[in-house]
Formats: sequence, structure tokens, C-alpha cells
Amino acid sequence: MPAGVRMIRQKGETVLVGNLSYFSTRTALCSLCQEMESVVARRPWFVKAHAEYLAQIKVKRQMLGPG
Repeated sequence: MPAGVRMIRQKGETVLVGNLSYFSTRTALCSLCQEMESVVARRPWFVKAHAEYLAQIKVKRQMLGPG
């Protein structure tokens, strides 16, 4: 779940801004989080960037080993 972003209107478009942090969730999401998840899912470029970020984290964890 991405956190630390907000939406602004810029030149007639809604834009996500901020520093992204990702947290895994294992519980039901509140309505605000559900809305944010829905907005993010409708942006293929963001989904691709998120997948790339997760791949980088996976490689980093493999390089660092258990700990």
C-alpha cells in the first residue's frame, strides 16, 4: 500500500506528489485507503513503477541476506 502521497490538480489533470513509502497490509482497508488503491490501480504507469520498486527491494534483500 503506497503512503505519503497526495493528489493535486495541475494543468487540468490530477497528479500524485510526495515521497512514496510502501507498507504491506493484512487487514481490511478503510474507505480512504480503498479509494487511494483504486486511483493508483487506474494508472498503469504507476503500477509499472511500483512493480519495479518491489523488484529492486527483492534484489536488495537477496543481496543483504537474512537479517
